[in-house]
Amino acid sequence: MAKAHKAQKLNPLARMLRYFSDVRAEMRRVVWPTRPEVVNSSLVVIVTLIVFIAFIFAVDSASLGLVTWISQIGG
Repeated sequence: MAKAHKAQKLNPLARMLRYFSDVRAEMRRVVWPTRPEVVNSSLVVIVTLIVFIAFIFAVDSASLGLVTWISQIGG
C-alpha cells in the first residue's frame, strides 16, 4: 500500500507542469460571456451602485438633520 502511494508522488517540477496543463484544460472549458452580456451586466452594476449611493446619501442627510434638530432642542 505504501509503495503504491510513493509511486504516484511526483517531483515538484512534474507537479507544476501537471498543474498548468490542468489549468489550460479548464480554461478551454470556460464559457466566456459575449460583449453584449458584459455591457448589460456592467450597466446593471453601475445603476445598482447609483441607487445605493443615492439611498446612503439620503439616509446620511436625514440622520444629520435629525441629530442637528435634536442638538438644537437640547441646546
